[in-house]
Amino acid sequence: MSDIEQFLNAPPIDLSLDDIRAALDKTPYRQSIHNPDEEMFPQGYELDYRSAAVLIPIWQAPEDGELYVLLTQRALHMRNHPGQIAFPGGKHDPDDASIQYTALRETLEEVGLAPDCFDLLGELGEYCTLSGFCIKPIVAEMTRRSELSLCEEEVKSVHWVPLRHLLTPQNYAFKQRKLDSISRGYFEIYYQDIRIWGVTAGILYGLYQTLSRHLANTL
Repeated sequence: MSDIEQFLNAPPIDLSLDDIRAALDKTPYRQSIHNPDEEMFPQGYELDYRSAAVLIPIWQAPEDGELYVLLTQRALHMRNHPGQIAFPGGKHDPDDASIQYTALRETLEEVGLAPDCFDLLGELGEYCTLSGFCIKPIVAEMTRRSELSLCEEEVKSVHWVPLRHLLTPQNYAFKQRKLDSISRGYFEIYYQDIRIWGVTAGILYGLYQTLSRHLANTL
């Protein structure tokens, strides 16, 4: 059974914020997130990569304790990935103090949430893309829910998706298609009326893999 098949048949994960913090603290995962498309089209990934970061903001609803992840829909006029569902984030600027700062700065610029809204829980391995970026995902608890202020030039809308939906492999599909006779592959998730695919779904796949490795080591 391939790694993808194993993932699609794996059990759901339902963790608390403390569990997630422990997973990211005790088993820091530096290996790059597995991108199946890179195996299918290796020549397309022979690039000089630029550094970027995204924030994975997790909010715990006070009413029932449910964990939600904040996702954005990119503006429709964007040059790269218009209209796609994404995490807040962007490229690392030379003036940024750290890659974590990049994720927090971009989140403030895109949705108006200041760095003091977050408590960093940890990070995942990088996810490298065909567009020439190696993206560092930073996982953070949203400690206070202030009003959002969207940058309309970059963000069309925001969506709160239950974390347990995103940590249930049965909600994923792995799609393949041919572009110019070359087979390409990507993960895809649906939630209500939104489609999460490509880079964002790949990073969520990496989050599941990281958390499941921690669980396996604690059993």
